[in-house]
Amino acid sequence: MPVDFGFLVVPADAAGVPDADLYADLADVCQTHRALGFRTAWLIEHHFSDYYPCPSPIVLMAHIATRFPDLALGTCVLVAPWYHPMRLAGELAMLSNLTDQPLYIGLGRGTGLSEYETFGIPMAEARARFLETYEVLDRALDGEPFTYAGAHHRIVRPARVRPAPRRDRIHLFGAIGSSESLKVMADLGLAPICTSVGAGTAALLAGWDAHAEAAGTRERASTLRPLLINTIVADTDEAAIAEAQVHMTRYMQSQIDHYGADDVDIASIAGYEAWAPTFERWKVLTDPDAIVPWTEGQLIGSPETVTRRVAALADAGFDHLILHTALPGTPHADQHRWAGRFARDVAPSFNETFGRS
Repeated sequence: MPVDFGFLVVPADAAGVPDADLYADLADVCQTHRALGFRTAWLIEHHFSDYYPCPSPIVLMAHIATRFPDLALGTCVLVAPWYHPMRLAGELAMLSNLTDQPLYIGLGRGTGLSEYETFGIPMAEARARFLETYEVLDRALDGEPFTYAGAHHRIVRPARVRPAPRRDRIHLFGAIGSSESLKVMADLGLAPICTSVGAGTAALLAGWDAHAEAAGTRERASTLRPLLINTIVADTDEAAIAEAQVHMTRYMQSQIDHYGADDVDIASIAGYEAWAPTFERWKVLTDPDAIVPWTEGQLIGSPETVTRRVAALADAGFDHLILHTALPGTPHADQHRWAGRFARDVAPSFNETFGRS
C-alpha cells in the first residue's frame, strides 16, 4: 500500500537557543525536508512552556504557505476547547484562501492542566467543549448563515464566516487514543489521527472504522489515516537505539515537565482517567535501559528495520506517517540527519516521489 510521509515543523533545537532563532530556523526546516521529498508540514500547538512553544499553528501555517506554496499543511493537533469556534472557522477560512494545498486539521482536547488553568477553562469541561466547538466549526465551514445554542457557545443571530471557506481544501480529523475517544470521533464523522504509537494503536484504528461503519458516518470522513511516530534512522539498530537513549529520554522528561506528570493527578479529572498510565510510562522511559524495548514500536533502527515497521503500519491501515524527529534539546543537525536517512533509504520503498528526490 502506498504511504506518504510528512514532517513536523515546530520550534525545537538544542537547549538554550533563543526563541527568535528557533523561529528564524523554521524556514530551513521546511526547505531541508522539501528538498528531501516531503510535501506535508505538520504543526503542534502548545503554550506557556519550553515544550514546543507554538501558540498559534494557524499563524505559522500562513507563513509557511507564503514561503513554500507547494507544501500541504496539517495540525497534530489544534486544541479545540481553547478556541471560540467562529474565530477558528474564520481563520481556517482565511488560510484556505491563502494556499492552493490541502489543509489537514487535526483537532484534540489537549492534556495540559497548566494550559487549561491559564486560559481559565475547567479541564473537566474539555470533552463537552470539544463537541460544541467541532459542531459549530463544521457548520461554519459550510459557509452558510446559521445559529447555534449550546452550553458553552451560542450564536443567536444567523452568522456566516467570511471570507467564504474553500471547504474542499479543509480536511478535519479527531485525535484518538482510547476506545472512548475513537467512539466520540467516529460518531462525529471525524477521521482519526493518532499522535502516538503503541501496542494498541492499530486496534484503535480498526475500532474507529468499525464504529463509524455502524454509525453511518464513515463516508463523510476523510480517507487519510495519519500517524505521528518517533523516528531515528542510523546505520544499525544498535546505533539508532543508542541515540534514542540520549534524545528520547530527554524528550520523555520534557513531557513530564510540561504536563506536570509528577504532580498532576490526571486520573481525577473527568474524561482524562485513561491518561494516568501514560503519565507513569513517561517516568519509566526517562531510564535509558527502558527506552530499548520501547523503540521496537517506533521507527527507530537501521533502514531495513524501519522499512519493515513502515510496512507493518501500512498493513494496519496508516497511509500517512508524520516523522517525529523534532525533539526538544536535539540539534537540527541530528533531526535533519535522521530525516535524510529515512528519505533516502526507507521512503522510496513506499513512495516514488522520494526516489526522485
